[in-house]
Amino acid sequence: MKLAVLNNAVPFIRGGAEHLADALRAKLCEYGHQALLVRIPFCWEPPSRIPEHMLACRLMRVPGVERVIALKFPAYYVPHQDKVIWLLHQFRQAYDLWGTSLQGLPDSPESCQIRESIVNVDNSYLADAKKIFTNSRITGARLKTFNGIDSEVLHPPLLSSEQFTCREYGDYIFVPGRINEAKRQRLLVQSLQHCRSCVKLVVAGKAETQAHSDAIRAVIRKSGLQERILFIDRFITEEEKVEWFSSALATAYIPYDEDSYGYVTLESFLSRKAVVTCEDSGGIHELVKEKVTGRVVAAIPQALAEALDDLYRDKAAARRLGEAGYDYAQQLNINWDRVIRALTA
Repeated sequence: MKLAVLNNAVPFIRGGAEHLADALRAKLCEYGHQALLVRIPFCWEPPSRIPEHMLACRLMRVPGVERVIALKFPAYYVPHQDKVIWLLHQFRQAYDLWGTSLQGLPDSPESCQIRESIVNVDNSYLADAKKIFTNSRITGARLKTFNGIDSEVLHPPLLSSEQFTCREYGDYIFVPGRINEAKRQRLLVQSLQHCRSCVKLVVAGKAETQAHSDAIRAVIRKSGLQERILFIDRFITEEEKVEWFSSALATAYIPYDEDSYGYVTLESFLSRKAVVTCEDSGGIHELVKEKVTGRVVAAIPQALAEALDDLYRDKAAARRLGEAGYDYAQQLNINWDRVIRALTA
């Protein structure tokens, strides 16, 4: 089958969605299909440009392909006679993030009009799809709540998993991923000031803006904990990531209301490492269970500090949680066979 994977792209920003789009195209080819990845530029600043991007996607055509697989807003507006949507997320600023500190749109009549337009157009054009899958129960529930549209959960696998190993349970908590306010790495750095043990942090990932990087560096300087916090402000290679996972005590991944379980979570489990997350971290709760496969605590520095201290002081318990996470990951049947069958049926 000739397929096109459609994903929007913000120039020079790369995260889990971009990795998934690349992996999906590669796996479709591996399974005998012809597949290409179409990256559609998208920018939401200033907000007045959002409707332009929506219209551009609706006017776009993808000739010569038998099926399109669309992943995100506004790429799923592209019309095609055989379209399947694997929904990673809608424009959440118009949905559950509206009215929160992460709204991202100014409180203005223009923003209200943009929000209303997004919801109305989603209601109209998501229905174009032959089938809608979502990357988690959280994403599916949001789609049902706000748009009244049913979907089926299809968890995204890693491109490959064989490289993840466990060498030891060291003295640091690994915190990988793109750095921004929603991922809340700064909160983890702040929590280390409340730790009573000698636990360390390794925060690794490219900051979306210089302000995000500066904010973390400012907390490190103010706390005087430079010897216990390593901040790697860049994209790390896959090889580096595997190495950091391998020797970590555990992993911390505490985004606000994440859409899916997060690649970090599955990578950590495959490395036999427990995951520390927060009560409001969303889809991660599909994998991380309190004192079963990790720690689930309040999103405040003191609670996070207590969880980090507990893991540091009881490495046998950290190992048990990590082993349980590995076993659970094996039971979930998150694999490319299931994904490719579903998307090409």
